[in-house]
Amino acid sequence: VTTGTAVGQTASKLGRLQQLFGLTGSCQMWTLYIRLYGRKFSREDHVLFIKLLYELVTIPKLEISMMQGFARLLINLLKKKELLSRDDLELPWRPLYEMLERILYSKTEHLGLNWFPNSVESVLKTLVKSCRPYFPEDATAEMLDEWRPLMCPFDVTMQKAITYFELFLPTTLPPELHQKGFKLWFDEFIGLLVSVQNLPQWEGHLVNLFARLATDNIGYIDWDPYVPKIFTRILRSLNLPVGSNQVVVPRFLTNAYDVGHAVMWITAMMGGPSKLVQKHLSGLFNSIASFYHPSNNGRWLNKLMKLLQRLPSGVVRRLHRERYKKMTWLTPVPESHKLTDQDVTDFVECIIQPVLLAMFSKTGSLEAAQALQNLALMRPELVIPPVLEKTYPALETLTEPHQLTATLSCVIGVARSLVSGGKWFPEGPTHMLPLLMRALPGVDPNDFSKCMITFQFIATFSTLVPLVDCSSVLQERDDLSEVERELCSATAEFEDFVLQFMDRTSCQFAFQLYVYQYRALKFLMLS
Repeated sequence: VTTGTAVGQTASKLGRLQQLFGLTGSCQMWTLYIRLYGRKFSREDHVLFIKLLYELVTIPKLEISMMQGFARLLINLLKKKELLSRDDLELPWRPLYEMLERILYSKTEHLGLNWFPNSVESVLKTLVKSCRPYFPEDATAEMLDEWRPLMCPFDVTMQKAITYFELFLPTTLPPELHQKGFKLWFDEFIGLLVSVQNLPQWEGHLVNLFARLATDNIGYIDWDPYVPKIFTRILRSLNLPVGSNQVVVPRFLTNAYDVGHAVMWITAMMGGPSKLVQKHLSGLFNSIASFYHPSNNGRWLNKLMKLLQRLPSGVVRRLHRERYKKMTWLTPVPESHKLTDQDVTDFVECIIQPVLLAMFSKTGSLEAAQALQNLALMRPELVIPPVLEKTYPALETLTEPHQLTATLSCVIGVARSLVSGGKWFPEGPTHMLPLLMRALPGVDPNDFSKCMITFQFIATFSTLVPLVDCSSVLQERDDLSEVERELCSATAEFEDFVLQFMDRTSCQFAFQLYVYQYRALKFLMLS
């Protein structure tokens, strides 16, 4: 294990290495050191490494390849922001801005005088996002003074200004510094978002900024006056056809909101005393539920499926943050705005019907399966029963293999919640063996997709539950519940399942082998 003194000596030696052998050798040495030892150094040495790399990456006119190497190393050191608080580290924002202005808005690249690789933009933006939590408390006012003169809605400079604001504005300031943070620009920017109606290109960047602001400051901003307008804009951004003409405005296809940031914004606004967001969210899904019907298909479906997939995932992440995640220096969510059990129930009830419709979508059942997986983690008693109601008939039918494939895919998604049981759905494990026995006819080499999903289904349940006969426990213990006694009795059938599974797979593959041999013999005879 590397001690703090040794790391300090290493850092000083690396500084001398830079002077003697240049930046290339030192960059390779630092990268190798981090790869070998990770973060096995003290907090002071961690800060020392970051400041040294920050000075190097912001050297004017540094070679692009070297700058990218230093930037990636710095991103790696800043990746776990919970390790360093704002009291430990402070980084200036202006050198990064000058570097982005020089590279991303170069006045000579289009003339062929400079050339930058395609990856440099993503590296620089990731670097700014990594450094953003450590900008000084006065950085917000300085940024507003720098870019506010560019904000003219009728000029192309508006796009540049909003892009910089989205990228640089810090939103993780503690509550006592909010007067120096988002409160300097919130009213102005939200008024701009509400007043603009023609969906300019920069509106999406403004939505991304508000989504990040809401996520980092849950409970400190009153969104209720703007919730109706926000959901109206999100619904409009989905670009759904209305009426018989189905008129499409081209810019609504290209300038639509990013679904991921829209989901971030919605999940961050949920909860609180008013419940207004949940009311509008229920109204949103009531209005678009018919578009999830399997008979509907169009350009809008991919965006709707992505919304259905990411929204439950966002709620699960917020619940983990509020209830299970270890506390860090980042601002915690106030108790008054944490999601309650009733909030979670209301959310699952409003979204479950569109998810069940999307199981048989023409684009596939992957998004629905992922949504059901996250919903089952929150409320298995509301999610698993309707899925099982669709699964058992699908296992019995022989004429609709696509229905079997879709339902098995969704059952695989909820498998962990099903077999774990618990207080929410204690009878869940009792369904495991009937499902396994009914899935055996799906091992059919003539239908490749059905065969593969059946193997995945059996493999998932076999991984989650050991196939052990526990029926003898009934004679050894008398403190088991009714469900536990039923489960112990059912485990006696595991042996029959394994034998039938092995017999079916061996017969099927032997038949397939004979088919291949017959085809080979026929080919030889013809030749």
